[in-house]
Amino acid sequence: MSAPGGGKTKELKIITRQVLTVDDVKKNKNMKIILHIVKHLGEVSEKGLTRLLYEMKEKGLDLGYQFVKIGKVIGSKDLHQDIMDLLYVGLLERNPAKNKLRLTRDGEEFLEKNGLPEEEIKPILSLVDQLKPVIEPIEAEVEMRRRP
Repeated sequence: MSAPGGGKTKELKIITRQVLTVDDVKKNKNMKIILHIVKHLGEVSEKGLTRLLYEMKEKGLDLGYQFVKIGKVIGSKDLHQDIMDLLYVGLLERNPAKNKLRLTRDGEEFLEKNGLPEEEIKPILSLVDQLKPVIEPIEAEVEMRRRP
């Protein structure tokens, strides 16, 4: 768009997006599963969590995330958005020293009050334990990249 004098103008584009609240997380089973997995692991990189959920899908536990695999790199736009949402509402945080995700105190309290039933989460966490060796090299790589 040109201004009358031949110069250019800048337009402000406003994109509306629904605000996410903790109540929305209460209704989202996948986000609760992510919180349980992060709590179970203590800390995990986003890359490691993505790989873990991809491997879980390969083993038959499909949480509905779509994954894209390019070479050895696996990504999921939907999973990334859920992680960003959990960071936004303050249930997850990034450990700045390691660039890994971990539960906040609010996240721990949230799971105590709103977590999934034991019989539902136990088989998921058992699968996480089986797949830990798959993500250990990824976690080591993430830690190595953070060191000066």
